[in-house]
Amino acid sequence: MPAASAFEREAEQIPSLLAQQADQIGARLAPLVARLDQRDPTLFATIARGSSENAAAFARYAVSLQLGLPAAPLPPSIASVYARTLRMERALVLAISQSGASPDVALAARAARAGGALCVGLLNEAGSALGQELDIEIPMGAGPERAVAASKTFVLSVTAALHLIAAWGRDEGLRSALAALPESLVRCGAEDWTVAARALTGCAQVLVVGRGPALPIAQELALKLGEVAGLHARAHSAAELLHGPISIASHATPAIVFAGDRRGHDSVVDAVTHLRAAGAAVVMLAPEAIDTASDQLIQVPAAQHDLLQPLVALYAAYRFLAQLARERGRDPDHPPHLEKATRTR
Repeated sequence: MPAASAFEREAEQIPSLLAQQADQIGARLAPLVARLDQRDPTLFATIARGSSENAAAFARYAVSLQLGLPAAPLPPSIASVYARTLRMERALVLAISQSGASPDVALAARAARAGGALCVGLLNEAGSALGQELDIEIPMGAGPERAVAASKTFVLSVTAALHLIAAWGRDEGLRSALAALPESLVRCGAEDWTVAARALTGCAQVLVVGRGPALPIAQELALKLGEVAGLHARAHSAAELLHGPISIASHATPAIVFAGDRRGHDSVVDAVTHLRAAGAAVVMLAPEAIDTASDQLIQVPAAQHDLLQPLVALYAAYRFLAQLARERGRDPDHPPHLEKATRTR
């Protein structure tokens, strides 16, 4: 039995870190919420790269769904390459970064503030270049992360954004669900991933499918399949799948599908029907059986809020990703050609 990788050990820390975050983040968010109440932003925008961009995309979904605000990404190159300052007087801009070291993200935050935005950052390292460009910095509290592939920094950046949304919207249901999330994650680990391993054996690429808030989490799983296990993976919306990507589904290209919430259920079922018709093996990640007569189901613990369910499924997959990497002759902690802190311009 090989020793656990740093990727696995850091993932195991997540439930306890989430409990600490829930205890501490309220006091840190209170001054920000007071400013938001006074400012009343009409736009939510994000700045991020890599896994942090997947967390930012999830935050955009959550802000629009829970708070009714339009949300959009700010490509860092607008500022760093093209030196353009946008008009953002009524915007809240959220920058997310593990290291805060990438120059283009820092320049984008500086430009957002110059354009009039209130610029807030979720960071894991103090004293960074990005931190110097922010109005308010909120520590995500993940602690040192050694593995190149992010696990705890990704999950804690997502939950930090959700704590902000819950505090800003006075959403006690979401706040209560976040407090209960560590318990759901602790119950992960009993899942049988044999069907997923069988589906992925010998394949060179895999489709990952989600809908709504599950899509950014599907994008993060696709990124991890590439980083950790060396599989070419692309994530697609269950709706967008039928606008082109379904053409590559086949016996040689399996699909991992996030079951989605009640409102996205029909489109996910429709996507699964088309994937099966194309001959693709379908592995469904779900808290309960949903139209699974022909699916290969991996049942994960239930969360207390629809927004949190895809996150539970991703967490449950972390151990499997490390095992898959070893079976494919890779070191989960050292993906080829990657470094922990990436600096782009």
